[in-house]
Amino acid sequence: MQAADKGKTSANKRGLAIEEAYLKIKNMIYLNRLAPGQKIVYGDLGQRLNISITPVIQALNRLEASGFVTYVPNKGYFVGEITEEEALELYAAREALELYLIPNIIKNIDNRTIEQIRASFKKHSDQAQNQPSRKIILVDAQFHLKLAEFGGNEVIERLLREVFEKLYLKYRPEYLEAPRVKEVAAEHRAILDALRWRDAQKAAVAIRTHIWQSKERVTKQLRLRQEGGLL
Repeated sequence: MQAADKGKTSANKRGLAIEEAYLKIKNMIYLNRLAPGQKIVYGDLGQRLNISITPVIQALNRLEASGFVTYVPNKGYFVGEITEEEALELYAAREALELYLIPNIIKNIDNRTIEQIRASFKKHSDQAQNQPSRKIILVDAQFHLKLAEFGGNEVIERLLREVFEKLYLKYRPEYLEAPRVKEVAAEHRAILDALRWRDAQKAAVAIRTHIWQSKERVTKQLRLRQEGGLL
C-alpha cells in the first residue's frame, strides 16, 4: 500500500472514531446519563465509551460547535444548559417554521392519517404522564415533526428537528411536571381538530397557543433558576 493510501485509510479511521464518540456522547445526553450543566471528565468518558481520549476531545469540540457542550477555560467541558435567551430564540424559530408549513400540511394530510397520529400520540402521552420527565418534550417533538413531514419542505423539517433537539437535550428534566402532559395532549388535539377541519386560521391559533404555553413554562423555570443563582 502506498503512503498516500495509508494516510487516507488512517484519516478515515480517525474520522470514524470521532463520529462514533460524537454519537455516543450525544446519546448519553439524550438518555440523561450526562445531565445539562454537568462537568465532563473526558478521561473518564473515554473509559466509559471504550474510546481513546483524542477522538473524545475532538467529538467534544464538535459538540461545542453545535451548542450541546460548553468549554470553560481552566475548568473544562460541561454539558450545555439552555438559557432563557436561547429558549426564547428557539421558540420564535419554532413558531415561524411551523406556521409556514400549515397550508401544505392541510393540503397533503388526510383524515385517516390525522386519526392515526391522534391514536399514536395519545398512547405516548399516557405513558409520559406516568413518568413525567424529559419524555414530555420528546413526545411533543415527535408529534410536531410528524406533522412537519407533510409540509413538503425538507429544509424546514431539518431546521425544526435541530430546534427540538436543542430544547430536548439542554433542558433539565426536573423542570417538568405531570400536569403539563395533560395540557400538551389537549393542545395537540386542538391542532389535529383544526387540521381535520382544514381550517388554516384555527390551526395557526392552536399552534401559537401551544408554543406560547410551552415557552412560558420553560422560560419561567429558567428565570427562577437564574434568579436563584443556579445558572
